[in-house]
Amino acid sequence: MNELFPDVFQVFPSKATPGKYRSFFVRRAAGNLLFPCFSASSTIEAHFADIDAQGGLSRQLLGDSHFRSPHCDVVAAQFNAPLYCSEPEAPDVMRTVRQVVQLPFVRQMLEPDVEVVPTPGHRPGGLCFMVSIADRRFLFAGDFIWHDGSRWIPTASKSGLRAYRDSLRLLADIPFDVLFVNAQVSNDTCFIDFKQHQRDAFFAGLLAQLPPA
Repeated sequence: MNELFPDVFQVFPSKATPGKYRSFFVRRAAGNLLFPCFSASSTIEAHFADIDAQGGLSRQLLGDSHFRSPHCDVVAAQFNAPLYCSEPEAPDVMRTVRQVVQLPFVRQMLEPDVEVVPTPGHRPGGLCFMVSIADRRFLFAGDFIWHDGSRWIPTASKSGLRAYRDSLRLLADIPFDVLFVNAQVSNDTCFIDFKQHQRDAFFAGLLAQLPPA
C-alpha cells in the first residue's frame, strides 16, 4: 500500500504484473473504504495485514460490473465489508459476487462524507463516489474515464453516448479536487489533481473527443 494523499492509498495486486490493476483504499474514522479493481486472477491478500493495521474495512464500493470479481467475496469475508454497486449493475455483478448491497440509482449521500453520483454512459448503471477528507474532495470514477498511458480519454459505449456526454457535463459542474481512475500497474497515471490542472480544459478535452451529438 502506498499513500498518494493523506488517508488515500493505492493498493497493488499481490502479484503486480503489468496488465493487472491497482485498487484504492481510503482511511476514515467512520470506517475504511476499498475501491476494488480486480482483474482476472488479481488478488490483494498480501495487503490484508496492512489493511487490518489501518482498521480494516467497512465497505467495498464498485463503479460498475466490469471489475466484479470473486475476490470481492474473499475481501468481504475477511473484513465483513460487502460490495456495494448500483441496482442496474447488480444482476451482472451478482453472477460473480455473492455479498452484494444494491444502491438505488440516484444521487445520494451514503454517509455524511461519501456521495454516490450516477454516471451512466460507459455502463448503464455506472457510479462515481465522492469522498470528502479534511478540506479536499476525491472522486473515484472507476473506468468511466481512462488514461491510456499517454492521454486522458472518454470511455463511452456506442449505445450510451448521449448519457455519457450528460454524465461528463455533470461531473464538470461538481466541485471536487482530485479524480482517481482505474489504471493498470504499468501506468503511473491513476489520478489528476485539479490544483495543478485546469478543470474546465480537462472536461472540455474529453467532450471534444466524443462523436458529434
